[in-house]
Amino acid sequence: MTSILERAEPYYDPYDYEVDANAHAVWKRLRDEAPLYWNDTYGFFALSRFDDVLPAMLDTNTFSSAHMTVVEMMTPEKTSGGGMMIFMDPPEHTHLRKLVSRAFTPRAINGLEGRVRRLCSGYLDQFMGEESFDFVDDFAALVPPAVILALLGFPEAAADEWRRGVDSAFHMEQGEDGLVGRRTPEEIQNLTTQSLFGMLPAMLEDRRKEPEDDLISVLVHSDLEELDGSSRKLTDAEIGAFVTLLSIAGTETVARLLSWAAVLLARNPHERTILVDDPSVIPNGIEEMLRYEAPSPVNARWVNRDLEYHGKTLPKDSKLILLNGSADRDERHFENADVFDVRRKIDRHTAFGYGTHFCVGAALARLESRIAIEETLQRFPTWDIDDAELEWVHTSTVRGYAKVPIHLR
Repeated sequence: MTSILERAEPYYDPYDYEVDANAHAVWKRLRDEAPLYWNDTYGFFALSRFDDVLPAMLDTNTFSSAHMTVVEMMTPEKTSGGGMMIFMDPPEHTHLRKLVSRAFTPRAINGLEGRVRRLCSGYLDQFMGEESFDFVDDFAALVPPAVILALLGFPEAAADEWRRGVDSAFHMEQGEDGLVGRRTPEEIQNLTTQSLFGMLPAMLEDRRKEPEDDLISVLVHSDLEELDGSSRKLTDAEIGAFVTLLSIAGTETVARLLSWAAVLLARNPHERTILVDDPSVIPNGIEEMLRYEAPSPVNARWVNRDLEYHGKTLPKDSKLILLNGSADRDERHFENADVFDVRRKIDRHTAFGYGTHFCVGAALARLESRIAIEETLQRFPTWDIDDAELEWVHTSTVRGYAKVPIHLR
């Protein structure tokens, strides 16, 4: 069988395990040979160069999120997206984002630092003196759901069940058509919120009577401005959609970022030593990790008008994938793009999106990742990995590892 890298023409398939494992080589061929790529099997175009992807992220009039942002879920008709703002365009998106942003203030995020550090310390201390542990399953995948659910106001005991629900909802098994495991937004919401929604009605009623310092209290008591200038309270269903979106985003992507941290620092021991010797470099190192291996490297948009790219037409009403994971390795924008350098001066990257849909939880993700890496390096300054033991997460939207056993030295 011919390898994807040996094909005469560039080939990209977001559902193909071999493509996932060789993504950067595949994306480089797209950037060099097919910067506007067409996949006839699944009927989508893809942009892979930084100077194409970034402007598209900024132009919500031309590149719409209202037809869904996961290519296998996209439809010609605009959808409600289960009430999730990630599947909306301005002005609807703008009003909802303003409301949610009230819970992601610098004060609120910084106020979580002590809790995040206690969580990280508690998880890591149990492995002191051990020879190995799974960095993802035993640590990196546990911290994000505990933190985001704390921000929302859920009890700590809900975190592990939530994490496993998210993993189940988004995991895709490879079948003959490459699409086994596809789920609608409604199915994902049902799978991931069964346990949380069991306790949510009582929580909403409690917060209406006695608000606490959490996001659910903000959602219950805030007024949503309608397009006609009127205002109203959010319905329970709308609050449920927010809980689903923020919890999924806060669970899956941070876990994948930390999985990459474990792998990249093992593969680049010199860069790891820099962070051990000077922890003040860790925040910049995280930006380099995000650039080098985007946890969410694929974002889909619906094209609202005909466009020209590189001498080819991108037709109106096309499905388009923006490959931000490729854009951030584009040597046209980043010098020595394939070199992992924790001291790199990065003007900007697209790992968190850009413009209207810039990740509302980016500051929280950075806080969690910084503390997780600080606490890890304090205890375990060196470790090795065995590539044969790594286990991929298989979805069409996130990229990283489900299991990263690390061997301590």
